[in-house]
Amino acid sequence: MAHGSPAANKKLVAEFIQAFYNDKDFSRARELMAEDFVNHRPDVGTGREGTLTAFREQVAANLPEFTLEVVRSSADEDLVWTHNLLRPSPGAAPMVSVDIFRVRDGRVCEHWDVAQPVPDGMEPGHLVGDA
Repeated sequence: MAHGSPAANKKLVAEFIQAFYNDKDFSRARELMAEDFVNHRPDVGTGREGTLTAFREQVAANLPEFTLEVVRSSADEDLVWTHNLLRPSPGAAPMVSVDIFRVRDGRVCEHWDVAQPVPDGMEPGHLVGDA
């Protein structure tokens, strides 16, 4: 896999998601993020360190069993999209999200996302397509 290829970028984003969201391995996540990382979500800190701190304090500390399951992903040059099922904790109502990551020089350098709750009584698979 060539460095910077769409396949390499998808692999990098998958590793970042596993480290950051699921393992809460913030040291490894930091290594996978560019120093000038930009998170376009307004409520989760600024820059790489702000994003790490905000997630650690807002999510990992309060919802240690939070998981993000990637249902599908796609890449186009330096952009990687993931379609995900978020579970704040076992038994909690799930959410569906789409995250977009930009990769530069083998690091995640930008992030955007949108999310929606799964309505009561609806199977999550309806919103993610049971891929």
